[in-house]
Amino acid sequence: TADFDTLGAAVGLARLLPGSKIVLTGGAHPTVKDFLALYRDEYPTIERRAVEPATIRSLSVVDVQQRHRLGKAAEWLDLPDLQSIIVYDHHFGQARDISATQVHIEPVGATTTIIVEQLQQAQISLTTAEATVMALGIHVDTGSLRFEMSTARDALALAWLMQQGANLAAINEYVEPGLSPQLQQLLQ
Repeated sequence: TADFDTLGAAVGLARLLPGSKIVLTGGAHPTVKDFLALYRDEYPTIERRAVEPATIRSLSVVDVQQRHRLGKAAEWLDLPDLQSIIVYDHHFGQARDISATQVHIEPVGATTTIIVEQLQQAQISLTTAEATVMALGIHVDTGSLRFEMSTARDALALAWLMQQGANLAAINEYVEPGLSPQLQQLLQ
C-alpha cells in the first residue's frame, strides 16, 4: 500500500514527466486515504482499472524494487510496447527484480528526496498541494529527520519544499495524526 513517501515521490515525478498519471497499484495507508479524500483533485491520480495497458509506453516505479509489491500492475512490466522502466527508491541494498532501463536508488531517508533534487535541477516550481504532499513524504519516512537514515539531503529537500509553499498545518495534521480534542476528552 502507498505511504506518503510513495505518493509524494509520484506527485513530484508527475511534474518531471508531464502527461503522466499516478496509479496507486495496491491502495493506500489509512492516513494517505484520508489525505486523498480531501486533496485527490490536486494530483493526476487514476484508478488501476481505468488504465488501458495497450497505451502504456513507459513506467516509473517509486519507493519499491520488487515486482510482487506492484500487485496486478506488475504485469505492465512485461508489455510488448514498453519503451522504458524507471525505478526510484531509497531502500539501498535491497534485491531488485524489476528489469529497468534507468535506476535511481540512493541512500537517503525518503524516495521523495531524490525526486525533489531532480525538480530543483529542472527548475520546476510546485503548487502548495504538490509541495505539501512531497514534504509529508519526507517527514513520514524520516520521522521528521529524527530517524537514523535521515540525511542532509532530506533536510535540504524539506527546506526547498517549504520555500515552494508546503502547508505546515496540513503536514502537522497528517505526520502524526492524534486524537481530536473531543476524542481526547472522551478518553479521559
